[in-house]
Amino acid sequence: MLGSVLSTFTVGTPAGVVAVSVLLLVAAALGVLAGHAGSPTAGEALAVGSVLAAAALVVVGARTAPDPELAAGTLVLFVAVGTGALALVSPQLRTWRVSCWVAAQVAVLVAVRAGDLPSDLLAGALLGVALTGLAIAWFADGVVALSGLLCSVPWWVVGVWVAERAAWSGDRPAVAALLATGAAVGLLVTTHEKVPELPLGGAAVPVLSGLTAGSVVAGAAASTGPQWVLGSGFLGLGLAALVAVAASRGPDWVPRDAGLAAAATLTVLAAVGTARAGNWADLGLLMVTTAAAAVLLSVRDRDTRPSTVPIAVGTVALAVVLLTSEGQVSGAAVGAALVAVAVAALAEAVVLAVVLPWWSRRRVQAWVSARIGRRAAAPTGPVDDVRSAFAAADTGRSPPPATEEDDPASPDRRASVSAAGTGAVVGFLGIATASSSGRLGATALLLAVLGLALMGHGDVTRGTRDPDVPLDEQEVRGRGTRVLGGLALVAAAWLGADQLGWGAPEVVTVPAGVVMLAGRWRSLPHGTSWPAWGPGLAVGLMPSVLLTVLDPTPVRQVVTLVAALLLVLGGLGWAVRAPFVLGLVGVLGVTAGWLLDGAPTPWVVALLVVGALLMAAGAVREQQRRRGDAVPARVRTLR
Repeated sequence: MLGSVLSTFTVGTPAGVVAVSVLLLVAAALGVLAGHAGSPTAGEALAVGSVLAAAALVVVGARTAPDPELAAGTLVLFVAVGTGALALVSPQLRTWRVSCWVAAQVAVLVAVRAGDLPSDLLAGALLGVALTGLAIAWFADGVVALSGLLCSVPWWVVGVWVAERAAWSGDRPAVAALLATGAAVGLLVTTHEKVPELPLGGAAVPVLSGLTAGSVVAGAAASTGPQWVLGSGFLGLGLAALVAVAASRGPDWVPRDAGLAAAATLTVLAAVGTARAGNWADLGLLMVTTAAAAVLLSVRDRDTRPSTVPIAVGTVALAVVLLTSEGQVSGAAVGAALVAVAVAALAEAVVLAVVLPWWSRRRVQAWVSARIGRRAAAPTGPVDDVRSAFAAADTGRSPPPATEEDDPASPDRRASVSAAGTGAVVGFLGIATASSSGRLGATALLLAVLGLALMGHGDVTRGTRDPDVPLDEQEVRGRGTRVLGGLALVAAAWLGADQLGWGAPEVVTVPAGVVMLAGRWRSLPHGTSWPAWGPGLAVGLMPSVLLTVLDPTPVRQVVTLVAALLLVLGGLGWAVRAPFVLGLVGVLGVTAGWLLDGAPTPWVVALLVVGALLMAAGAVREQQRRRGDAVPARVRTLR
């Protein structure tokens, strides 16, 4: 019957209008009665029928009226008022509330389309509807709450877009910023458990809220004047500091993520605006303040350290470059400052990876000692009281809390890795800056400092694994910084030798061998000789032995022979096989080079002296060996 009446009504005849109006009133009255009588299904069906009839009346009225928009808006407003009244009369039926909400949105949409509203009023109307939908989602439940949430999404998106345009264009930017910030704060309502979850919500909602608020405030500041751009950056840093102070509430505190997103957006946009204006000193001051805020946040909130620690290091380095760009500071001084920042970052990485876990373990041990204490000694005499039998059996205390400081995935460990990586990048940028100024001597010195810092970081962090982890696996940690540090030290030696006028290949091979030995210093006294001693000695000695044959010089021959002899004697004295074998190879190689070069008489005398020393050392070792042992067997006892 409803379908036939509606089809008649679409023609627009007076009889159809009357029939649908009567149908509307009857269905609404029966729906209210059914709701009060305890038949919600029938009541909802009748309510839906009445709402469809009202919609048909609105469509026909808008099509036949001289002013369609005015007629549609008026009729929809009547529908909204009527369904709202029915919702108060019959609160059991959800159709009335959903229909009132939809009709009110249509009325606002018609009014917005009909009137030429300024941007601030337009944004206010759109965001007002969006916030109303969020309020419905908060206070209602079920289908009503879901309809309020889903219908508010397009209003929120369009309203924010209008407010952003108004803020960046300078059309009453303060009002636009206030409206968009209120909408961003209202969006946080969707993260509460009382509100249905958005299909694309979750962790992205606080970030979206912060981005919205930060961008609209930055736009309002940029359109107001250049002097406000830097102020918006400081506002973002102040917000970050405020979030850092309040971050002790834990990572699940929703305003933390929104505040951090807003602070980051404000700071980044302010930095971009200041850079476009060419105010490098102001930008440097902003970077210093950014570093201070990042340090405060990392101290207050442990979970943010993997991101805030490299931000602090990077912004300090950028501040050094910016603050010295307009002064009479040499490139070598800027490079030295950047290397100092890199060394500080590596020291911070050591603190995060070594010092903080040690301090945490000490705190846990103190907690255990204070809570459990020393256990009483077990009774040794005859037990004359039943309580004595259980005195040392159980303290009744709960076990100490587990700590995650030794977990490689902990925030401090990840922050240590990011700090070391950022510090290395900053350090090599400082080296490049010093090198571009033409001060190669200063560049060599800075390379040496950075190389020592990198190798120190790699060596300290290598020993922070659990005791049951094998040594070979422990050396995986810190290997990257150790290798970079070794390369930096070799490059420093090469540059320094070049400045002194030394062109021999040993200026590279000998420092490289020393660096390789220094990188394995933990395993030199007691480890297996070939993995510990072999690579470094081979790199430092064997190229010189080869050069005594290919490019012999008196100085090279003498120094290489003395070094090889010292290795042989040291290997015998310390019972280490690798120096002994490599020293013998070196002695034989130098001897072959001398013979091929036609050694003069003094060198033959030197060879005889070396041979005599070797024979004397062998005789001493032969006297020390057990009776019946062969010399090769004694050599095999060397580690």
